[in-house]
Amino acid sequence: MIELSHSFDANRFLAAIDRDELATLTPHLQLVHLKSGQVLCEPGEMLAAVYLPVTTAISLQYVSSGGMTLEVAEIGSESVVCDDVIGGSGQMPCRALACRDGFVYRLDRRVFAAAFDASPVIRHLVFVCVRLLMAQVSQITFCSRHHVLKHQLCRWFLLAFDRTRSIEIQVTHSMLAQMLGVRRETVTDAAGEIQKLGLIRQYRSSIELADLGGLEKMSCGCRAIVRDEMKRILSADSGVPAASRA
Repeated sequence: MIELSHSFDANRFLAAIDRDELATLTPHLQLVHLKSGQVLCEPGEMLAAVYLPVTTAISLQYVSSGGMTLEVAEIGSESVVCDDVIGGSGQMPCRALACRDGFVYRLDRRVFAAAFDASPVIRHLVFVCVRLLMAQVSQITFCSRHHVLKHQLCRWFLLAFDRTRSIEIQVTHSMLAQMLGVRRETVTDAAGEIQKLGLIRQYRSSIELADLGGLEKMSCGCRAIVRDEMKRILSADSGVPAASRA
């Protein structure tokens, strides 16, 4: 873990906090590296800390009693992973894990709770983050119920591109199956069909987006709805600076 003293602009939540309030948090913020698939908490557990993503995103997955999973949202550098955004009662309703290798800021939950109680700005920012989360949950849940897997895969690839601005997405078929709530073999078949069309190239632990335009044509409209609604929320709220990445 590396304690930082430089700018925290890489995370929009931190960037929106005024200098004096950020100064109270800075001594407690640590930059930590998460591995792809690293679990931060399971359903029913308490989140050990507050996480502010920088170069990774945190996947929120509901887990059935039979072990089936479904990703309902990802939280990236636009937001914060904390009780007040995800659960509110201390116990998480879902699994939280890192989508890919990358960095997050880690903050003691008690320090964040004290800042939340003391700062109207931080409370407002948390409210904005809840709106961002709900924009994803509602649309992705709809997508998983009504759209075929090929369209869902294209939606997932494009949303990953929106976050990373990279055409190389670090993900395996097993991870995609876990996120989309299907068997790995089903993902392999669907991804193979997409690759035959020249839209992606598959490697051992990553997928290259070879034709973004083609993926957009094959994708359902859910990617654009999620992206545009998140941009609208961020742009409409003066407390969170809009940026080029959604």
